[in-house]
Amino acid sequence: MGILYDYCTQIQNHIEHNGMDLFRVRGELALRVGFLISLIDPDDPDDPEKVRALREAADDVLGLTLL
Repeated sequence: MGILYDYCTQIQNHIEHNGMDLFRVRGELALRVGFLISLIDPDDPDDPEKVRALREAADDVLGLTLL
């Protein structure tokens, strides 16, 4: 599994664990990063720009620090 997929999984788990509105949060993240996190597969390449954008969006939208 790649970093991008791991981050998307962490975000999905955070959303579910905290009872957040799945569609609103994922939509807001998609607007910020330019892709749908639910469509990332384990085989997708780790594009450094996508990884950076996702880390920033997770922090801004969720207060979640991705490691």
